[in-house]
Amino acid sequence: MLGVMNFVTRHAFNFLISLTVFILLVVNFDLGIFLVPIITIISYFVSNSIIKFIQKSKKSKELGLSRSELKHIETQLKQAKSHIFSLTQQYIRVRSISSFKILNEMTKLSRRIVNIVQTSPQKFYSVQDFFYSHLPSAVELTSKYTLLTQQQLKDMEIHLALEDTRKTLKDLHETLENDLKLALESDLLNLKMELDYAKLENDKNRNQKTFRGDNL
Repeated sequence: MLGVMNFVTRHAFNFLISLTVFILLVVNFDLGIFLVPIITIISYFVSNSIIKFIQKSKKSKELGLSRSELKHIETQLKQAKSHIFSLTQQYIRVRSISSFKILNEMTKLSRRIVNIVQTSPQKFYSVQDFFYSHLPSAVELTSKYTLLTQQQLKDMEIHLALEDTRKTLKDLHETLENDLKLALESDLLNLKMELDYAKLENDKNRNQKTFRGDNL
């Protein structure tokens, strides 16, 4: 969530700090061949923890979130990625093209929502139901569906359960599409405002040119 640049910057500082510690220990102290590397490694991990804490605090302030909120969102993102992995595991178990298509679309939608929230954590609150309910339900339903399709029994009760699960999966697919729209809603609103502003500016410039032409 901190991004690649934060990762590179943090570890660059960690390397410089640990290298400085190593040089100081070698030059100024006679600690032995084993103790110096151990202290150097400890300094690397300590500096990493401190710098990461500072980066997360800065990030949370920029986003208008508390550190506890940011941590909670990170936890939900990890859980969501685990759920998506579970969805992909069902690919080889579905028995029909239509079912595979729905499962594939649900996975793509889920990945897009997760990527959006990972880039803009504040959008988590627009799609909380996706993380708390919709995605876990998708995993549970697809697991149930693939389990039923693997049954060799041509029982009417199993057939009805399969039909009911297919219908629920289709409904859930539409729900995930709505979740994606909610995740993109603020971006679309900002884009509309920018387009409206650009249109007003163009109309203003056009009117000024027309006014100047009339005066000539």
